[in-house]
Amino acid sequence: MNNNPHTMINHSQITKPETKNQKKTGNTNNQISTNNTQILTTPRNQINIPHNQILIIESQLPAETRKNSPNYIPHEDIPESSNARNQNPPQSNIPRSFLYSDNVIHEGLPACTHSIIGKIITAKPIHVGSIQNGLESIWGAPPGLKVQELGGKILQFFMNEPADIDRILYGNPWIFRNSWLVVKPWDRETDYHEIDFDHVPIWIQLWGLPPHCKTKQMGTSIGTLMGNVEASEFYEYPGKQVIIKIKVAININNPITSGIHVGNPTDGTSWVDYRYEKLPQVCFKCGMIGHTDKLCRNQALVLDTLAPLGPWIRSTQYGKRKMEDKDRKFYSNPSHAKNFGQYSPPVPSDLLEKLAAMRVNTAKANQTQHPQPKDANHSPQNIESYHGQDMQSQQEERNKKAHRLSYDQETTNHPTSDIVMKEQSPTIKRQKMEELPRVGTAKQASPQP
Repeated sequence: MNNNPHTMINHSQITKPETKNQKKTGNTNNQISTNNTQILTTPRNQINIPHNQILIIESQLPAETRKNSPNYIPHEDIPESSNARNQNPPQSNIPRSFLYSDNVIHEGLPACTHSIIGKIITAKPIHVGSIQNGLESIWGAPPGLKVQELGGKILQFFMNEPADIDRILYGNPWIFRNSWLVVKPWDRETDYHEIDFDHVPIWIQLWGLPPHCKTKQMGTSIGTLMGNVEASEFYEYPGKQVIIKIKVAININNPITSGIHVGNPTDGTSWVDYRYEKLPQVCFKCGMIGHTDKLCRNQALVLDTLAPLGPWIRSTQYGKRKMEDKDRKFYSNPSHAKNFGQYSPPVPSDLLEKLAAMRVNTAKANQTQHPQPKDANHSPQNIESYHGQDMQSQQEERNKKAHRLSYDQETTNHPTSDIVMKEQSPTIKRQKMEELPRVGTAKQASPQP
């Protein structure tokens, strides 16, 4: 056993340090004896400590005990830890903000201008690659389609043609793998985290209204109970059935219902069935959108005064919008207009100027090809008057042609006169042929002078 006092101490010479519980209870029996503690100053690679002895490092002892040691070497270049904590860190010029101009982002603005923001309403995880492959077939493979995930199931769709963007926004919402894909236009002044994807516009058919209750105002009044009403129209279905169909931005966080009771003191009450168009995956237990009843963890919807939910709430027949009298004046068939063929709008003045300039250029070209003797009548000052006379003559020719056409139409309107002339022409020719030999014989019989 090594007896060097500078390398090790006996376990019996020290006591265990005081624990936290001992400090709380006030037990001071276990204290370190600094008088009997021997400080280690031998290099670490020369230490050989048995398992039944404890090594005390010099740095773990108080500062006063280390200074009293004969082998203490002061370290003046290393500051005390307490003083280092009190010192303030050096203040460097760290940039904390940056103000950029539009010239810095001029390459990214056009791409985002031709894009839309969308979100898939589903509890399932999404994959960008599968979404792009699926939407190419649904949207008709718009040129330059690229999908970028922004986070939180929010996606950004880039494409080249503005017409494709308008068409996709008009068809909102879209059904993608039995889930709603809600799309919104990209706006530079709006953060995509603040875009409202909770309200989805959807067409709802109202079946069961009494005939005298089928009005647009009735549809708007019922739709207001579910959300913001965007349209209320008459639609015709097979069998000449006319109903009211409304377009309402419903809240996807609220359960959907199967219908509603309507009533009036005079008419009594009636039950109106709802039929939803383009309805995605829905739970028939709680009425929430985005999951099925098999995976539902919500409380069942109370149906004491409502009809049960089921697949019948979906509608695959969209009907045909019934045209009203006020819309007939905008009908696309021009032959149904009152002034069809009787009205000619005035000719624009710029077109007349272009025609006059074209005539002058044509006249100059003709003069260069066919030079004429200089005359006052053919001077450049009289070119316009000359062309005016030319136009007048052309108008007279048109009138003559129109007269000929009218004469031909009159002759076609009286076919009997033509038939009579055709029947009389052979007889006249026969009479002339008979008269010719008579005249010849008469000349032969006459005496010569």
